Amino acid sequence: MSLRPTPDTVFTPRAASINPDMYVAREELERALRNGLNSQQHLLIHGDSGTGKSWLYKKVLSDLDVHFEVANLANASRLGSITNELANLVSRHEIAEKTGYSESKSAELNTIVAKGRLDHTGQYELGQKEPFESCLAAIRQRAGSRSGILVLDNLEAAFTDQFLKELADLLILCDDERYAYYDVKLLIVGVPSGVREYYYKTPHHATVANRLRELPEVSRLSLTQCRSLVEKGFEKRLRYTVEDPSSVYKHVAWVTDRIPQMIHEYCLEVANLIHHSGCTVDSDTLERADELWLSQSMYHGYAVVEQHMNERDTKAGRRNQTLFALGCTENEHVKASDVEELIRREFPNSTSGTTLNVTQILAQLGKGDQPVLKRTPKGDAYAFADPRYRMALRAMMMKTADERVEKVPLTNK
Repeated sequence: MSLRPTPDTVFTPRAASINPDMYVAREELERALRNGLNSQQHLLIHGDSGTGKSWLYKKVLSDLDVHFEVANLANASRLGSITNELANLVSRHEIAEKTGYSESKSAELNTIVAKGRLDHTGQYELGQKEPFESCLAAIRQRAGSRSGILVLDNLEAAFTDQFLKELADLLILCDDERYAYYDVKLLIVGVPSGVREYYYKTPHHATVANRLRELPEVSRLSLTQCRSLVEKGFEKRLRYTVEDPSSVYKHVAWVTDRIPQMIHEYCLEVANLIHHSGCTVDSDTLERADELWLSQSMYHGYAVVEQHMNERDTKAGRRNQTLFALGCTENEHVKASDVEELIRREFPNSTSGTTLNVTQILAQLGKGDQPVLKRTPKGDAYAFADPRYRMALRAMMMKTADERVEKVPLTNK
């Protein structure tokens, strides 16, 4: 009888590699990336943290047998420039050009005989090329006849005028004959969108936008994809018994907002609860997992939402009802009319014939040092300032029979 795998080997995403048993196909995004690789443009992948951007590009590039190296722009921010991180990347891989050797003859004498020894000392020079060209050369050498990609990951860490100007210079240099010789494409990965629009507005780098191809946003999984991921983990890999699978998978999708990293974290909480006590996933397990989820993974989101709740117990608690309704939303962007419709649907008795002032409440939730919401660029809608806030709302807000909204207390269990 084979041993059952441990929860952490199943539900802990590995940033450095892809677990093929747990990967969920995202056909439209994969197709868009493959098409982009066949174009003449450099590529930009964007999406909120935890949505699976790294898994996506690593899976597609591995399937296509593309050689790629990853430069971390968070490290570039720490080191002061993208160029410094590229030099660091070359150095980390101990890539150097052997330019020759020197011969030195040393005489070794002893009391009996003198004998000559020829020492060959390898000389390696990194200074022949500046870091960007050295990096491209190294990728081409390692790729051989395969396609070569330089991935610039964590764009959000270097989203400043200084770094975006340097990035523009690198993109332009790729068209220079010396750099184009290596035939290496750039793949930029991170949270921010609108990079092309930024360059269009920058007079000296407007042409850079034409060199970039922005792929569709990497966002939440579909309900079907979410179920597939959880089912693979619980039933196929861990061989758990899932009572009422439809309800279990629907609950996981709801509380994690279908964000891949959050699904992994929540399911790890569930698995750790039951791995040595029956290995059955049921409603009681999910209730206990919700408590742990709030007190550990969602603690920051809980604290932020708590700051924005009604300070005193009011008859209607309209702000709390608004927060509850925000947790019920599904779209990335929400308008006041959408939220008001949800409030009236969830709280029909206390909202009948009443003006709700939802626009004003949403504006208040978008203020302060730690706002729950942020205005969209067009200014006619809102998005969550952090995707975790919607998850926190779903796990912590409870509607009572008399249409009040209460928070679920944190537990240390």
